[in-house]
Amino acid sequence: MNRKAFYHLLKRYVENDCTEEERKLVEQWYELLGDEEGIDTGLQPEEIKDSLSRLWPKIQEYTLVAETGKLVKPPAKIIPVWVRWLSAAVVAGSIITAAWWFLGDKRTQHAHHQEAIAGLRQVTNEKLFNDTVLLPDGSLVILEPKSIVRYSDRFTGPKREVYLEGNAFFKVTRNTRSPFYVYSKNIVTQVLGTSFFVKANPLTKNVEVAVQTGKVAVYEYGRETVQERKNDESSGVILKPNQKVIYNDTDHHFRTTLVEIPLPVVAEKNAEERITELNFVFDETPMARVLTYLEQAYHIEMVLDNGSLAKCLFSGDIKGQNLYEQLEIICESVQATYEIRGTKILIKGSGCE
Repeated sequence: MNRKAFYHLLKRYVENDCTEEERKLVEQWYELLGDEEGIDTGLQPEEIKDSLSRLWPKIQEYTLVAETGKLVKPPAKIIPVWVRWLSAAVVAGSIITAAWWFLGDKRTQHAHHQEAIAGLRQVTNEKLFNDTVLLPDGSLVILEPKSIVRYSDRFTGPKREVYLEGNAFFKVTRNTRSPFYVYSKNIVTQVLGTSFFVKANPLTKNVEVAVQTGKVAVYEYGRETVQERKNDESSGVILKPNQKVIYNDTDHHFRTTLVEIPLPVVAEKNAEERITELNFVFDETPMARVLTYLEQAYHIEMVLDNGSLAKCLFSGDIKGQNLYEQLEIICESVQATYEIRGTKILIKGSGCE
């Protein structure tokens, strides 16, 4: 549990809007709070925050989730009523303070965003079909209807920056001295040269980035590198071909998975011609070799949950099928199934002797 979830749970407890399990957990925290000296409802917001900061390591220690999934709990005590009222006041004060800081940060980000896009060229796709925009460096943007892209007339300096509202496909000209940045809502996509989709859903407030070729870094605005947040639950991610990430603007989490229809990856020239030459015909081929071929073609890791599956033999022509159709055919032939686990594919079955 992170601090944000911690404050939200305390707020729900004060408002009597939590489950019985959550209530018991919070009351264990109250015991810790009762042991904390110097907490006073008359404290200034900064002092309240400091008190909760001192309390936070204790809460992390006592609510650590073990491998069994059970909470490590301290001995239960009867919680005095005054502690409930005192902690409610502390929580309310900290929530108000946190909200003020959060909104202040949002206002600062908005001001920086407005300053950044001032004076940029704006292209709005008012057509009923996709429109193509050619950027100064030769990069290509396929802009979906009602979408907007803003960029400088000249890409000079260490960054090439583009601001997107809506959905678009980017095919970026490679330039190692000037990384390419796409800003969409609260998300930054950073690349050197590749092709990818950026989509913003106005209903769910999710932002989705899907990579077709190359590699991209995706992180929240204000974080210059993913490495800065590598230990954070909501840290950014590195995406490879046929991978996508869905960023939730509400909980600031990134969820990685595979694209809807993975395509074979050929980074060389005449890629389309090379893809048609891929040989998806197998004759009494061991499962391990079949999956290795698929991994190389799609750049997606395939995992066998049973070592004996590698001994199974597959024969068949699966050209002209997408990856998931190919997997259906392969798995059916050896009485197995497949599951998408994040950015990997797990093959499950009893195997062959």
